[in-house]
Formats: sequence, C-alpha cells, structure tokens
Amino acid sequence: MNEKKEGVVQLHSPQPVNRKGIKYIDCPLYGDCLMRAAKSYWETWSCDHCTNLKLKAVLRKVRCIEPYYQLMAEIYPEFKKKYEPAMTIFNVEV
Repeated sequence: MNEKKEGVVQLHSPQPVNRKGIKYIDCPLYGDCLMRAAKSYWETWSCDHCTNLKLKAVLRKVRCIEPYYQLMAEIYPEFKKKYEPAMTIFNVEV
C-alpha cells in the first residue's frame, strides 16, 4: 500500500552525479549521496541535477523560523504537536 501522508515532505532517493560541481551540505540526503559517491569510488560528485534541491530553500526557511516556533511551543502547548513533527522532518533538533 503506497499512501502519502498529508503534510509529510517526501524525499527522493539520493541523486548525486559523477562530476565536479556544487554540493549542498545542508540537504537531508547529503550523507547518503556522499556514501554513494564513496562506494562508487568517485573522485568528485555534484548535486547540480538533484530534484531534492528545492528542499535546500525550505530547510533554510525552517532554520530561520525555528526559534520563533520554539517560543510558540513554550507559550502554547498545543502548538508543540504541530511544531515537533515539522522540525523532525528536516532534522532540526527540537
């Protein structure tokens, strides 16, 4: 059964390319891409054509608003139920 959970960001599999280019170390899949490149004995690799790049912008925004969300969660306990899953998706410590 392949059901999509509402509100959950779905990452695609790691998609590194065997060539010199930009690497986005903030990407949640960076470690997986690095491992794939290492196992393939690539001298270099790139994130240039990865469909997960749009997550970089999302992650940057999440990190900027994270302190605000933390404060909201402390003031309004009911907000914490919404805040914690969002931070966990992007590997932001709660």
